[in-house]
Amino acid sequence: MPTNTLKMIRGEVARGYPIKRATWGFSNPAPYSVPVFSMTIETEKQQSIFPEDGDWPHAPKWSLDVWIRDLSERMLLPGSEFAVPGCYDDFTGVIFTTFFYDEHEGTETNLIRILGREGDLLNLSIEGQISHAHASMPPTRIVVHARFARLSPHPEIDAQFCRDALPPHEPPYGAMYLPPTAA
Repeated sequence: MPTNTLKMIRGEVARGYPIKRATWGFSNPAPYSVPVFSMTIETEKQQSIFPEDGDWPHAPKWSLDVWIRDLSERMLLPGSEFAVPGCYDDFTGVIFTTFFYDEHEGTETNLIRILGREGDLLNLSIEGQISHAHASMPPTRIVVHARFARLSPHPEIDAQFCRDALPPHEPPYGAMYLPPTAA
């Protein structure tokens, strides 16, 4: 059963944030040639325990978009995985992930695992890293275990302004899909 928490891990220090809203859905805006599987996590405000944060409270938010050719709901099976290597595509300017804490950051080496599905509810495990040289925070690992409810139509992620002028095509560095293995 999901714990409905978002955990931030920096070195030996970890802080859990209760999730107040976790949603998923497909956005298929007219300017794009592929559907997009979108997930958004919103947490409750908690005091930071990280020394560099000065004890300020935070309510982290994380949005992830999965772009894959021929993506469909039939791929959302228990045991399926989606790997999103980076937070954006340099060539097109498409944003795949955005994590808000003090500022918006992109997450790297993201792995989304479907643990279970009951109709419009998805039990997901998501992991990602903030580790790029220009991040506003020290290297941070983010782990989510939560039950996501379907939100349809799903809104765009916060960085949608980067997509407005894109021609209709698939980003070249989209996600990778790993189907469930046969037992």
